[in-house]
Amino acid sequence: MKSTKRTQPKRGSRKRTPQDALTLLDRAARRRTAPDGALELAVALASLTALVTVDIRQEPFRTEPADLFDLTFAAVGIDEPQMGFLREQLKHLLPGIAADLDANSQVLDQPNHRIGDYAQFLKVALLLNTK
Repeated sequence: MKSTKRTQPKRGSRKRTPQDALTLLDRAARRRTAPDGALELAVALASLTALVTVDIRQEPFRTEPADLFDLTFAAVGIDEPQMGFLREQLKHLLPGIAADLDANSQVLDQPNHRIGDYAQFLKVALLLNTK
């Protein structure tokens, strides 16, 4: 009787699809006890501009540029109309603070704001809405 050998595909050899990224984001979010909004903000930015990438496979997540939260939105290619898209994505990723994002949109939707300050707003809003 002739035996056949089954071969396994090499790990990491398959291409990642956008669905894989969402799965990784979901897994990363589950590992954290409570979201602070930084990861969601970085992922939303990466979806809007090629100047930002996020590696969520590491703990903690890493961004390119590494000093992302020290930069302004304009520095990573986000203009005023895109700020509205950013807010909509954050409302989808952080539905518990959607009303806060809309209520503060005139202040938040400014591309000259520092990304770290926006992240701080998200953190405070999430803490205040935790029940």
